[in-house]
Amino acid sequence: MRDGSLLPHDDDADIAYLSTFTQPADVAIEAFSVGNRLAELGYEVQRHSATHMQLLFRDEAEVVIHYIDVFAAFFTSDGHINQPFHVRGRMRVDQMLPFGTVSIEGAEFPAPADTDRWLTLNYDERWREPIPGFVLQTPDETRKLFDGWFGGFNFQREFWDERFISQRMSESEDTWKHGADWIAAQNLTSPTLLDLGSGSGGLSARLSSPRRRVIACDYSSEALYLARMSGLETSHVNLYRLNSLTAPRRLGIGTPFDVASNHLLEQVGHLGRANAFRLARMALRSGGSAVATAYANPAHDVNQLDPTTWHLDQSDLRAHAREFGLVVEFTDLDPGPHEEDRAPYGVVFTLNTHPYQRKDLSVKQRLRQLFLRARSRGNAAELDTLRERVSELETELTDIRRDNLRVAELIDLAEQALMPTEPSTGPQRPRTVRPGQEAE
Repeated sequence: MRDGSLLPHDDDADIAYLSTFTQPADVAIEAFSVGNRLAELGYEVQRHSATHMQLLFRDEAEVVIHYIDVFAAFFTSDGHINQPFHVRGRMRVDQMLPFGTVSIEGAEFPAPADTDRWLTLNYDERWREPIPGFVLQTPDETRKLFDGWFGGFNFQREFWDERFISQRMSESEDTWKHGADWIAAQNLTSPTLLDLGSGSGGLSARLSSPRRRVIACDYSSEALYLARMSGLETSHVNLYRLNSLTAPRRLGIGTPFDVASNHLLEQVGHLGRANAFRLARMALRSGGSAVATAYANPAHDVNQLDPTTWHLDQSDLRAHAREFGLVVEFTDLDPGPHEEDRAPYGVVFTLNTHPYQRKDLSVKQRLRQLFLRARSRGNAAELDTLRERVSELETELTDIRRDNLRVAELIDLAEQALMPTEPSTGPQRPRTVRPGQEAE
């Protein structure tokens, strides 16, 4: 708007669409559908939250050369316009609609009806004058509100991507070798094994054999690329998302399977740890095993921005695992020279014979309607299994009716599992997703 041209220092393109919904859960459900459709069209989609995704574009060497951010925007009944993750402020609908146009480098693009109001909300009233060193700051209240509504699926992903790119994991594989040695010595005999937080696949390679299918699972695309280059089967699994629990079904696992994770539990944080416990529980119920390693003490140079320096106290792990019906047995491990003060340990999970007390909770009416529609289509047996699992998930979520993100994710999963979309008859773009890598 200032110069009729692109900002010379910008490094990406941002696209926002205006939703007609006003409730956060509905906006999130719609955003999941938008992402699913983009993935069907062949784009590589990386989700940062329910309402923020990136479309990644790679060169022939599979290096990201550019990306497009896609955001949802929506009005709420309190008279605010919202565009997570940054913008929230008072704006009338007639200041947004009908859209006008703005000319950039001679091309016409849609723009809010009142561009001054929109840019003032995005930046401040001084947007007309370039300010050297200007830093975009999101108010804490806005950030917390959007985090509560739409979550964060990208926690520390850039740290791991950069680590895998720059170090190619040679140092990291040596760092956690003692944990890998302990896992490799466990009695893991199921036909399939999921290596959660596999990194470049060192442990997966050790566990692979002609008699066992081992799948390297990680949320870093750079880690999965290195694992594939080693000839391993890979799967994108983001433990910060509820859809990580569809991995066994998505991967066609119909037999008992094992779950192993080498120093994942302390590095993933409590939000991702919950879904790791759920996958462990699924493995145990299938007739398989679940094992993990972790550090009991932090590194001497512990840093909030470096997950490799974090720790997980055994009492905390035991208490958190108990919430998911799991019992743990610990084994102290001999530390390597670089981890003498960190007290590494191994953990074997088993199912609790006295499960936690369930609460009588329900999801939104829309989910119940999906069940009824699915039953009418002859999916009764599969529906009963899903209903039991959803009921179990409900008991583990705090006040499910107010947890917009979890409701949206549950509905998105149910829609995909029970009401698959009809095959598209329109033109299809060539897929840009890496071989063997699922779009998020």
